[in-house]
Amino acid sequence: MTVDVAQAPRSSRLLEIAQRVRRANMALVLALALFVGLTVGAIMIIVTTPALVHSWSTFFSHPGATISQNFNTVWFAYEQIFQGSLFDFHAMRVLIDHPDRANLASALGPISLTLQYATPLIVAGLGLAIGFRSNIFDIGGQGQVIAGGLITGLIGFSFNLTPLLQVSLELIAAMIAGALLASLAGVLKAYTGAHEVIVTMMSNYIMVLLMGYLLITNLFARPGVKDGASKAVAPSGQLPYFFSHLSSGLLVNVGFLIALAMVFVVQWFLNRSKTGFELLMVGQNGEAARTAGINSKRTTIITLCLAGALCGLAGMLELTGVDHFLTPNFGGSYGFDAITVALLGRNRPWGVFFGAIFFGAMYAGGEAMQAFTPTNIQYSLAQVIQAVVVFCVATPALIVEIFRLTDNGRFRSSGSSGGWTK
Repeated sequence: MTVDVAQAPRSSRLLEIAQRVRRANMALVLALALFVGLTVGAIMIIVTTPALVHSWSTFFSHPGATISQNFNTVWFAYEQIFQGSLFDFHAMRVLIDHPDRANLASALGPISLTLQYATPLIVAGLGLAIGFRSNIFDIGGQGQVIAGGLITGLIGFSFNLTPLLQVSLELIAAMIAGALLASLAGVLKAYTGAHEVIVTMMSNYIMVLLMGYLLITNLFARPGVKDGASKAVAPSGQLPYFFSHLSSGLLVNVGFLIALAMVFVVQWFLNRSKTGFELLMVGQNGEAARTAGINSKRTTIITLCLAGALCGLAGMLELTGVDHFLTPNFGGSYGFDAITVALLGRNRPWGVFFGAIFFGAMYAGGEAMQAFTPTNIQYSLAQVIQAVVVFCVATPALIVEIFRLTDNGRFRSSGSSGGWTK
């Protein structure tokens, strides 16, 4: 029996390439999590669309037509998500054929909407990620966003300074307000042992009710009108828009640059500063950190103050960049969505950034899917895809098992919450 020597090295190389492809890494896990999310979303689109469900009754007589109808509907829905959040091919063709301001605004609309949604999520997600990496679970992001928005609104309609001075004052005040609210949980945890989850969660209810009361007082309400809407932030206190000269509907503003700057600041803080190192040490191994002389009480308070400051900043960016006045629904679910964004980004600054962009894209794309899909696919299905992707990323061992990836123990290890910081 003879062996082809030339084929042996080639086979070994192919085997090595196959093993590398099957080796689990975060990029592969994220890609497969997105694939699972899209697959589940496709199934949900099919089973919730009456026309598609009915088409399966003729599958055995017209299998090609049934598969084609279902595939085309799902493809069109995902195409609308993509074009509504990132890049609209039709708008680009129109712009190329007829280059003018209106067509340029239409082409920039999807990415502008995505970045608009993502901006406060980036900042709030960074704040909560700092806490999670230190094993501090700040669930009060919603209340801290409201605290930042309230003080921003008060300054915004009470003063009419130069734009740079007024925006700077609003920014600093919002961060201080969020930090003070979060510091309450930090002090109680450090000196009384109160659990930060309970304290920060209760602070959400306090701030929602406090905002509801303030909005009908003379301090915040518009003169002669008490309908729950506050006075508007003065133009000097509003963040400038990038493309306002093209269209008033393009709301992406300087707040995105502030959020991007915060990514670099938090990255430097966690990786280069002494305090950031201490926070990570406490999160990885609290006992070892105390043995090394790190003051755990001080670290707890600092962590929650930083988380609250960034959440307060998120409230300022939302109010001065988009809303311009407060309502009882101010902040939406940004404080809670930021928890998921931090988890999706594995509590790392750039991971949080791209996680927020993903959330913003799903928000913007989901609206486009519901608005333009002939079968009236609901916006909530975009949130289903979002939830499945986050679930798969949060449980990477599940993806490893489903796709039989080769794992070196990084994803299968049970570990503690600190495992997400590795």
